Amino acid sequence: MKLLLAALLLAPALHAAETASFLDIGVGARAIGMGGAFTALADDSTAVYWNPAGLARLEKREVSGSHAELGLGTREDFVAYAHPTARGTFGAAATYLSQGAIAGRDAAGRPTGDYQASDAAFTGSYALKTDFADLGGSLKYVRSHIASSEAQGVAADVGARRAFDGAGPGRLVIGAALRNMGPGLKYESQRNDLPLRLAGGAAYSFASGRTVAIEAQSAPRGGGADFGFGGEMRIVEGARLRLGWSTKTAAPAGSGFDAARGLTVGLGLERSGFRFDYAAQAAGELGAAHRFTLAKRF
Repeated sequence: MKLLLAALLLAPALHAAETASFLDIGVGARAIGMGGAFTALADDSTAVYWNPAGLARLEKREVSGSHAELGLGTREDFVAYAHPTARGTFGAAATYLSQGAIAGRDAAGRPTGDYQASDAAFTGSYALKTDFADLGGSLKYVRSHIASSEAQGVAADVGARRAFDGAGPGRLVIGAALRNMGPGLKYESQRNDLPLRLAGGAAYSFASGRTVAIEAQSAPRGGGADFGFGGEMRIVEGARLRLGWSTKTAAPAGSGFDAARGLTVGLGLERSGFRFDYAAQAAGELGAAHRFTLAKRF
């Protein structure tokens, strides 16, 4: 049962012949707290993951670090840096996912001892403003390690984002991104595809400080679609409350947590250029997945 739940958690959108599913987990407590509906909003350094075009409008440098406790000893760490210049914005990020000891079994189901597994990605991004829309792209090096086997490869992301000021009482932003384009990873004699994802969405920010966002994500190779929506609101100066829902959830049907399937909640605090974000996501019998992000703009 634990192995089954771990598979549901680590690969919520896992499809046949895909590998490196950690690339589809999502990063950053702010984005997850809004149900993962962040491809259009993408206005901080985590845009390196969600939509590199979002880097184009950053006016200050930003560094951020995120940590996620995903259950069963599985942890995800993400660090990002964004550097705006007169010729566009450059970004860099690193993702590392580590798992607890996994019980090995042979073909007959007999125990063969525990083994370790981990995944990592290193990303470089660039974004620029154009008269029509903000555009961005990323190149990433991907490494996956399972027991004594290791696979390496490269992938690319592209994205676009456009804002419409004066759209009613607030500001509308739409965005789209195609993530994880690449030849896949090869373990020994078998090559599996990366989790190619096409995401698009919209976000609307009100003058009062409230923001709502919606997003749809599909797997172009035939893996179906996921949806998410969420929002954030200012409760007092320097503090924001977030709520969201996503079909990308680790809670299996019949787990006893059906009422909370896909629900995300979060809190953000800002002061003196620092931002701390926290998010929790229902994870069925595993309890909840927790994410923390600390960022600084300067």
